Amino acid sequence: MLAASVSEFEVSCGAANALRSDDRDISPQRPLTRLLAAGDVLFQVGDTHARLYRVERGAVCHYISSDDGRHEIIEFAFPGDIIGFGHLDAHISTAQSMVETEVSLVTRNEFKRALEADGQLAARTAVAADREFDYLRARAVNMSHGKPIKRVASFLAALFHMSAPEGRDPTIIPDEVSSGFVAERLHMSIDGLSRPLRSWSVVAW
Repeated sequence: MLAASVSEFEVSCGAANALRSDDRDISPQRPLTRLLAAGDVLFQVGDTHARLYRVERGAVCHYISSDDGRHEIIEFAFPGDIIGFGHLDAHISTAQSMVETEVSLVTRNEFKRALEADGQLAARTAVAADREFDYLRARAVNMSHGKPIKRVASFLAALFHMSAPEGRDPTIIPDEVSSGFVAERLHMSIDGLSRPLRSWSVVAW
């Protein structure tokens, strides 16, 4: 799976029709497969994380759209690749077929076995988790701009949300999450970070 430039996206996907394909495209001969015409959207931002897909034939362009309308390509998915995974309740990215494409549904048990056997897939899921964390962090910063306490609280809530699905105790902040790391992520100084933390410690006491 290789990331590609925006220009490659425009050539491969940009001119395609972005209309979403619905479940009537599921093949009657193979009920667990779905047929996509070139340019159909398999999933998009805001869709529920309800299904996992394996590309059986064709190709899918997986990308993130920025607020200014630009597309940042995450990867291209080809036959054998699984897509659609993530920890959040809804997708933060879009998957669009580049050519006529067929995908099959992947069960959670199948995905678990694939993770254990495929190191590349495991690496992709780790990158996806990082991408979701960055999304939550950016949203927290934007929503609470100028309010340090809310920014820190939102960041800690994001940590909590991401820890539980990974099997970690969400009430414990990992050692690698230092105050410097948090301050940098929130675009704050160490002193700016320490003030809300001190205020919470006083309240807790």
